[in-house]
Amino acid sequence: MPCSELRFLVVEDHEFQRAAMQRLLLSLGAEAVHVAEDGHTALRVLTDPDRPVDIVISDLSMPGMDGMELVRHLGESGSKVSLILASALDPALLSSIANMALAYKVRLLGVMGKPASAAKIMPMVEAHRIGISGRPEAEDSFPLETIAASWANNDFEPWFEPLVDFQTRKVCGLHAVPRWRHPERGLLDDHVFLPSIQARGLMEDFAWLMLQKSVARCRHWRARGLEAFVSVPLLFESWADVTLANRVRQSIRQADVEPRHVVLGLPEPAVDTDAARSLENLARLRVDGFGLALDNFGGGPLQVDRLALVAFTHLRVGPQFVRNVDRDDTARAGLAVALDLAAQLRLNVVATGIERDDEWLLLRDWGCNVGQGPGISPALPGDALLEWTRKWNSTAFLALDRHRERFGE
Repeated sequence: MPCSELRFLVVEDHEFQRAAMQRLLLSLGAEAVHVAEDGHTALRVLTDPDRPVDIVISDLSMPGMDGMELVRHLGESGSKVSLILASALDPALLSSIANMALAYKVRLLGVMGKPASAAKIMPMVEAHRIGISGRPEAEDSFPLETIAASWANNDFEPWFEPLVDFQTRKVCGLHAVPRWRHPERGLLDDHVFLPSIQARGLMEDFAWLMLQKSVARCRHWRARGLEAFVSVPLLFESWADVTLANRVRQSIRQADVEPRHVVLGLPEPAVDTDAARSLENLARLRVDGFGLALDNFGGGPLQVDRLALVAFTHLRVGPQFVRNVDRDDTARAGLAVALDLAAQLRLNVVATGIERDDEWLLLRDWGCNVGQGPGISPALPGDALLEWTRKWNSTAFLALDRHRERFGE
């Protein structure tokens, strides 16, 4: 079991949440789960030799001794336990508290948003195992204090890859991809730093940050005459929260953007963990007018029966089925499956990872609707979008004519 041989202390004043966390940890194989309703009780447990503890999971807002005071006591006592902070507070405030914990030299594994889940806890449990085993972190693993500082400094932002209509060759949308302007290493792609974001328990908050910033950019470019939707991958770890759809709608409304101008990208597991609640969230988003895209088709095991349950509007075909489609039998077969599925479900097909003109032409002729990839443009910063898009659109029909001349159409 994931948590076998580990002993936990749950510090939470809310009885229901305390019991739920205890049940979750026991279901993951925890050897023992002690509980405390505030910091005073927690300190009594931690000084009891008959109740050893490896990891403390503590709320922040509690009567008596709150989580911040508990952090101070852990630091000043030199305690060797690992700590996970669990809270529904604002991410900026949580970053500040995390920095405080690190300043006290507490072994902080991460910050976990509520409600808790196995997906949120397990990366931090693994960080605890790595810490006590003495194994070094991966080369591209970023400490929490660096992430928190960049978060406060607004260094995380979405860049955008243009989405081009195959028939008109004009930009119809812009797909958001996370980037980090690291203070020392420069601009970092998402695959470099997202594992560290997840391991520190910040993925849920990061998903909201990227959604809000992406939608704000959409409002900016539409106000300046660019009729393009924004495509945003939703990085939420849990879709079982039935309030999720309403919170997304409120966030978009506050940004003064219409839902029909937003396509939300989903990994297939979004409908796996708690199907009924996930399907309710997705149905609400479609009723509200949002587009829904299945991201990276072909990137993992496909469950077609589950896809048919969701009112997707777009199918994003992974680069493995796009690159070399003109010369690779496996890629052609995968693309054929995607197109057949899209036709049955009446989905727009977005071909990602396009690199060459001949790939573009074949994908268009096979029936793909939208293209994306380095052959069109790499990801662009928000302040470069309007100029690039205007130049591209102004030459769209000239480029289409050149294609016809080159390929004898």
